[in-house]
Amino acid sequence: MRYILVLVFLLAISVKVLADESVTIFVKESSYSINSSDEELNSTELESKLKQIKFSLVTLDVDYCAGPVMVAEVYVALSNANPSVKDVQLKTSGSHEESKCKNV
Repeated sequence: MRYILVLVFLLAISVKVLADESVTIFVKESSYSINSSDEELNSTELESKLKQIKFSLVTLDVDYCAGPVMVAEVYVALSNANPSVKDVQLKTSGSHEESKCKNV
């Protein structure tokens, strides 16, 4: 019984460690957000928040309306906050309808 409790404890710790190693950054048309937070950040605030988080894997969820400058700024923030990032994956989201984008 003791071994089962030790295994469950180790599993719980490893899940917590894995959760801290991965972060999702949502690149919107004019702001950023991290994971499930509703807080909208500019590039300076994003870099500051990323410095507070321990991570090695990043998923960039890029909205259709986000411009290339927004994507470039998130890469700069990543390299300044954590230059040892192992992997950055790109994912797209949003609608292609022009009326939904404000900066068209």
